[in-house]
Amino acid sequence: MAADNALKLLLTHDSVEEANRVVSLLRNANYRSESKHVNNEDVLKKLLQDKSWDLVIAQFNGADVPIKSIFSMTRKLNLDTPVVLISDEYDPSEIVEGLRLGAADVIPMDEDQHLLLSISRTLYDLEQRRRLRTCRRRYSDAETRCDRLLSSSEDAIAIVQEGTYLFANESYSQLFGYLNDESMLCLPVIDNISPEDRPQLKKFLKPIEADEEINTETLRFTGMTNNEIPVPIELRIAKVDYQNEPALEFLITKTFLENQNGSLGDIFNEKTSGSVDIQRDKVIELINGTIRQAAQKHNTSVLLYITIDRYQNTQHEVGLQKTEDLVWQLIEKIESESKTGYILKRFKEDSFVMILPSTGADAGLIFATHLCEYIDQQVFELDKQTLSLTLGIGATVISETVTTAESCIEHALSAITELHGEKSSPDFANAAKLYESGIGPEFTEDDVESIARTMLAEKQFELLYQPIIPLHGDPQEYYEVLMQVAPEAQGAHLPDNFIAKVFKTPTAIDIDHWVILESIKTLSVKLKTAPSTRLFINISGHSIADEGFTPWLKVALKASGLLPRHVVFQLREIDVARQFHRSAQLIEELCRINGDVALSHFGLAIEPMKLLKKLSVNFVKFDSVIIERANENEDGVVEVEGLINALKGENEQIIVPFVERAEMIPTLWRCGVHYIQGHFLQPPSPVMNYDFSDEN
Repeated sequence: MAADNALKLLLTHDSVEEANRVVSLLRNANYRSESKHVNNEDVLKKLLQDKSWDLVIAQFNGADVPIKSIFSMTRKLNLDTPVVLISDEYDPSEIVEGLRLGAADVIPMDEDQHLLLSISRTLYDLEQRRRLRTCRRRYSDAETRCDRLLSSSEDAIAIVQEGTYLFANESYSQLFGYLNDESMLCLPVIDNISPEDRPQLKKFLKPIEADEEINTETLRFTGMTNNEIPVPIELRIAKVDYQNEPALEFLITKTFLENQNGSLGDIFNEKTSGSVDIQRDKVIELINGTIRQAAQKHNTSVLLYITIDRYQNTQHEVGLQKTEDLVWQLIEKIESESKTGYILKRFKEDSFVMILPSTGADAGLIFATHLCEYIDQQVFELDKQTLSLTLGIGATVISETVTTAESCIEHALSAITELHGEKSSPDFANAAKLYESGIGPEFTEDDVESIARTMLAEKQFELLYQPIIPLHGDPQEYYEVLMQVAPEAQGAHLPDNFIAKVFKTPTAIDIDHWVILESIKTLSVKLKTAPSTRLFINISGHSIADEGFTPWLKVALKASGLLPRHVVFQLREIDVARQFHRSAQLIEELCRINGDVALSHFGLAIEPMKLLKKLSVNFVKFDSVIIERANENEDGVVEVEGLINALKGENEQIIVPFVERAEMIPTLWRCGVHYIQGHFLQPPSPVMNYDFSDEN
């Protein structure tokens, strides 16, 4: 709990009265609370992103905010916000389900003393975890300062374990003729000792135990540079702990180096003029600074670990110097696509780290995906030779739960490993993936796909229709088709965020086909009484990739007797960015059969207008994140107005969804928006029954 003893509490309950009763109960128990009642998933997501909360108390069977959405959000945003669930009655199966999802506890309603004791224990555990993270951050900062002191020391210092270098500062590396302090990592120490002197150092090059006593000794011998030039060495050897492991410190004093009267100067190799510095220490320092900011200000950022696919092959093909020229060109292209404030540094030969300050998970992944697509389309020139490059990018959120730069990098690397697994290639990805922390056991993709196929066969999905209402657009009756789990199946044991996960599997193609067939059946009936009705149908990324989609669609429309103009196919901006060439091909195929296309979730790409100008679409629908910002503050309204003005020069009609306040409508009308949509106007319904003739 916060140091000022104010409990920062979110309550998600369908009943405002019950939420208020819980707040009153806490106050009577001497909790000073800053509470917020939430009955909307989008609002909950924004609150979790914008501020640090101590506790979420949620209704187990809440309709407004399903508990699976809560756990999905906390996992995706990498938050340590405990959740206590309140069930309608004592039910062991609900307790097991809640704990499996990651709840701190599941309490039956009206068991007030049980609830208070559970909250007390949960907050105590939270406080201990926060203290532990603070200690780990301080420990990490102390290690970083030590590493910085070692690196900047005028003494030549190396850390050795089992006969290999774990660390060498610049003074030590240059003494032995290496380009920089990274060059000696993992190299055998024995290579830097003359053959006649190796026996006296041999005992220091074997594995050592944590409890083994090793006396500090000073040895004199002849060292060997990487060019096999002999160097006189006076070395002090001492046992140390390095990164929690026993190791040896090799130290050559500044005094000894100065006493050589400059004789060592000739052995230093000059750095390759065209190389890009590897800045591992600066990267770690940068990440640690971002971690501190996240902990102090609840200001989440995103780290991108960017790897060059098949780097070793490229280096073998064109040589070291030309590979460095490629790296320079790559950096220029990445920075040309980046926003102001994004920081890019080289971490290893084949990888970079980029920090996106004050950025959420979705926006970070969209930028990373755009970067992969952009680099894949570029041509790199080396003299008369042209090459192409692709990237693999692992993204991870830097939030209050992150304690060390190393763990942050590990998370991003695990996402890249998953990408390589998906491509069945150890060194090729050409894609981006977001790391998600685990809360409770996860369903595998095969599990999700199997469940979805069973539900599809047993007709456990249903379609809903939400009107898209004209402001300046043609007076046609537009509805968007949405899919959900049928009410009779909603109590089943399903994975978190089930619908979203289904559309990441190949089963998405079959579900898209089912949605199209079912919705055009309903539309055929509706057209008899409302001939101007048209449907917006969402197409998944898997269907975009399916080259058989358009031929199948032609057959389906012909069998139904409908014309393609009765349907508008919606493609998400992020799916189009990931599969640009195939998306452009699909849009062209749909245009050829007189079908209209909408680009939905528009506005999150790094340069949304640049992507849009390459496509021929009829409608553009904004993403909910942009509209949320407009709902919250004036800056958000200015952002929406700017996008609308940019779109006015194009031929697309503009749709603004998630309109939840009447005050927004005059502004949108004044800006020239063609259509609006939202629960405030009418929530999704199993039937198409909106009265488009009602001018109010």
